[in-house]
Amino acid sequence: MEWNLLKDFELEPKNRSVEALRRWRSAVTLVKNRRRRFRMVADLDKRSEAQQIKQGIKGEK
Repeated sequence: MEWNLLKDFELEPKNRSVEALRRWRSAVTLVKNRRRRFRMVADLDKRSEAQQIKQGIKGEK
């Protein structure tokens, strides 16, 4: 039973895929004081916006 609960939390320490981060976030939706606990976790929306800006800059050159 414990293994089934922990399989959603399996993440590589660095360079995680966006899909893995989304799975992990959906697993921990009900957490007390989310802002304090997850303030160092990457913001997926901002990450995608930054990637779009980079692609726009590369396309202009």
